[in-house]
Order: sequence, then C-alpha cells, then structure tokens
Amino acid sequence: MRTETIVGAAAVALIEKQIAAHSGGIKKVLAPLEAKQAFQSWFETFRAIEEFINLPLFGIDDDELEQRIVELRLDNIVPEELTIVAAGLKEKFGSGFVKRFMTLVAQMHAIGTAFRMHGLFEPAAGLETVKSAIGYFQSRRRHLITMLYSLPEACGGSKLIGEMDTLNVLLTQIEYSGLTLSGLHQKLMLGKVYSDFELTIEDGGFFANHSFETLDAYFLEPERAGILEMHENVSNEVINERYEPVDPRLIFSSAEVRNNIILLEETYKEFDLVGSRFGAIAEFVRECLSRCKDDYFIVLSQGEFDEFSVSAELLKSEQTRLVHEGADYTRNLNVIAPFIRVGDRLHSTVTLLNRFLYYWKNSCLDDVRRYQIRSGFIFEETVKKALTEQGFHVTRIKRINRKEFDVVAILNDVIYNVQCKNNLVDLGKIEADPKIFARYNRRLDRTYAAALLKEEKRESLLKEELGLSEIKHFVLSRFPVATTNERVFAYLCIDQFRELVVGL
Repeated sequence: MRTETIVGAAAVALIEKQIAAHSGGIKKVLAPLEAKQAFQSWFETFRAIEEFINLPLFGIDDDELEQRIVELRLDNIVPEELTIVAAGLKEKFGSGFVKRFMTLVAQMHAIGTAFRMHGLFEPAAGLETVKSAIGYFQSRRRHLITMLYSLPEACGGSKLIGEMDTLNVLLTQIEYSGLTLSGLHQKLMLGKVYSDFELTIEDGGFFANHSFETLDAYFLEPERAGILEMHENVSNEVINERYEPVDPRLIFSSAEVRNNIILLEETYKEFDLVGSRFGAIAEFVRECLSRCKDDYFIVLSQGEFDEFSVSAELLKSEQTRLVHEGADYTRNLNVIAPFIRVGDRLHSTVTLLNRFLYYWKNSCLDDVRRYQIRSGFIFEETVKKALTEQGFHVTRIKRINRKEFDVVAILNDVIYNVQCKNNLVDLGKIEADPKIFARYNRRLDRTYAAALLKEEKRESLLKEELGLSEIKHFVLSRFPVATTNERVFAYLCIDQFRELVVGL
C-alpha cells in the first residue's frame, strides 16, 4: 500500500479540490429533479425520520413492545415480527403514523442493502436495527435538514422521485458528499490552526493528523446554559399550570410547541426573555401554529406570513431570518430559518419552529451580561456534579486570600484545580469562514494556556489550604477548542474526565 504525506499549500489545495468536487457532485445529482416534488418527497420522509428518532423517547408504556421495536432487524426483516410491531404502534399512534413507519422501514432496508453492496459498511451497520438506525439518523440530522434547505434551489429539472426511492437518491448524497463536506471544512480549519498540520494519502483517500469534535454524546451542539441545567431552579408547578393538554397519540404537535414556548419563558424568566425580541418571535410562532396541518406541517402564503409578522411586530431583519431562499449545500449547513420558500409558498414544520425558538433564545440571551455570569456559575455547578459522580471529592473552596477558584476537587490525595471557561464559540464559522474560526480558536488557545500558567503561579495557596503536595491544573471549556494542550478539554468529554486526567 502506497502512502504519501503532504503539508502546507499542497494540503490546502487538495482539501479545496475535494470540496469543489463533492459540492459539484451534489449539484449534479439534484439538478435533474423536479423541485416541488423532490422537496415534498423529502419533506414527508423527514417527518417519518423525525418521528422514528423520537419513538423510544416518547414513553411507550408497553416494555415488551418497546423491546420489539428497538431490536427490530432492518437488514433482515422478519415479516411476523414487523407485523406485531406495526399492530402495537397502530394502537398507540394511529394508522397514519404506522404507514409512515412502514414506508421508512422499507426504505431503510433497501438503502442499507445498497450500502453493503457498494462497500459502505459503516453506514450499513447503522441501519441494521431500529436502535442503531435511531443513532444513525440522530448523528446526521443536521444534514437531513440541510438537504431540505438545498432542494428548492438545486433542483431544476423534471425528474420525479418515487415514493420508495427518496432515501436511495438523497441519503446517498448525504452519506457520500454531505458528511464529507463537513469533514473537509473541519480539515481546512485545522490546517489554519496547527502549524504541523498534514494529510496522509492512502488507498484513494486521506486523513489528517488532527481532528475536532463538535457534538456531545447526544449529537447536540453546546450552549452556554442548557434548558435542563436551568430548569433545575424553576418551579414545575408554575410551568404545569400554564401548559395545555397534549394528545398522547401524537409524537409532535402544535400544542407541544406552545408548551415549549412556555417552558422557555419560565425557565429563563430571570433574564426577562419575554421582554427581549424573543417575545415577538414567540408570538409570531403562535400565530403560525394556527395554520398547522396534521399537527406537523405549516404552509403559509406570503400574505399570511406578512400578516403574522405585522401582528407580532417583527422587525424586517427578523422576518428575513425566518425565511430561507436558497444557497449551496455548504452554506445551508448553518441555516436555522424555520421557513423554506418553495414556489409561492413558505413551508415549515413544528420541529423546525421549535429548533428556531431554541436558537433565538440563545441569540437573545448570549449578549446579556447577567446571563453570561449566571450561565458561568451554572456551568461550574454542572462540572462539580459530574466530577462527584466520577468519584472526586469536590471541595467548597471558592476564594483564598481574595484569589478566586472555579472547581477544586481531590482524588487519591491529588488536587485537581479545574477552571471552567464559558466563552462562546460559533461553530457555524467552520464552514462559513474557516479562517476567522481558526483565528478565534488560536486566541482562545493562548488565553487558556495563560490561565493555566496563572494557576501554577498561585498553586501554593491550594496546597497549603488542603495540606496536600500534588496538584494538577486543567481548563474545561463549555465549547470545543482545537488545541494540542493536553490540559485543555471540551465539556463534551466530561463523562471521560477522570480517565483522561488521572494519568497526566
């Protein structure tokens, strides 16, 4: 096997060449498709996938049925087992849900078989069972949405996609080129961060000597203070009093979105979220939900959109951010707009509206100084809890001789001094502008290195206070940072913190 290592301009040129090739490949496949039909076909499939992902989280009270569902084979379907599962799902969720589920199962079986035939064994393994397929689709959800954003602009022909061919045509492009584009842009960014960056070429592919992880174990991007962390300090009684009933036969519904608005308003009440521009967007979303069809789809005319915007007193800039009107696949990776223009109609779903609400909440709060400080304290408490669960003894030390410390823990007579950094990082810049992302990353890396040096210079305070002689200093960043500093970790690694730091 012949291998070759390239660095510098040659490495960058190879990455950029591959970006152009995969972008062009997606365009080539999508161009012959009829835009409205392709979009509607993927829209329906996207709904089925969203329901599929959330199925085990929905609290199926029949343990035997739940076990049958998650263990259901997709690579080698047993008709009798599938029939039993379908009957159980129909009783709980209705015939419409079961039809979407059965269609998706058939498509997953077909695409999984195709993946194996073409040597794509990793994605094929992800589609072996319902359980593995849920993780597979969760890890690719960003790309599923990106394809939805891309179709109206990229499709310009008359070719139609058959009902059973949607995954075969579009998921193949996500798997082959969509995921690759994300990886290539990460490599492009890493090439600007690390002076020793290099690519090793072998067997027609290449890999880098540095990597960068952005998602946690649940495939979620970080935020300064997640709703679960904030919710611990909120009265459930107050929230429940405001909630409206939700049909237990629906995995998604307009009522659920309205309840999530209430949850956000109450959870972040101390920062007057309602009084910010979030309040106007929340009112707009409530208006849109009055047009919800089948408790999932929202389709508006331009006139209806304008009417709701005026009623909610939206700014023009906010109206623009709500509607997506075409871009290439890479740019679409970071689109958050809940509405997609297809012809003369604006299309959305309850899940896309919900997604935008969480994004908009962060947008409204991230520049609020009080929120920044409060979220920093919440982050520290979250870290303390995680370390305690891993066997560390977390001390109550916060200040010695007017010197402040974040989290000070002890394990096996060793002091672990952990600084918790909650600096905001815009991960969307990795694709949108790798150069700017790399510049900011390098600045953060230098800042964290300086912070560690500062702690080393005052470590005697902790040694004397605790009566121990050995101490280790670490930085734990809420947002990921590309670094060679072995004492800087991203919070997404928190579950492995003990095993990562003990040997250092």
